[in-house]
Amino acid sequence: MSTKNLIRGVTLVAASVLLSLATLGLWLGNLETNPLLSWVVFGVGFALCSAAAIVGVWSIMGFFRDKEGK
Repeated sequence: MSTKNLIRGVTLVAASVLLSLATLGLWLGNLETNPLLSWVVFGVGFALCSAAAIVGVWSIMGFFRDKEGK
């Protein structure tokens, strides 16, 4: 089970980085043409990136916590 925590954590952190790059691109692309939509995309993207990063780091910490307990 602990290896799954590590894989899930690394995957979520990587997804967070990719999602942040996509959010930045969409935000900058829409900033001049549709500012309201741009800020909505930024807010939702930032929330999703933060959530994925937090859960990913928590899973990675769980992997090392399980290793330490054995």
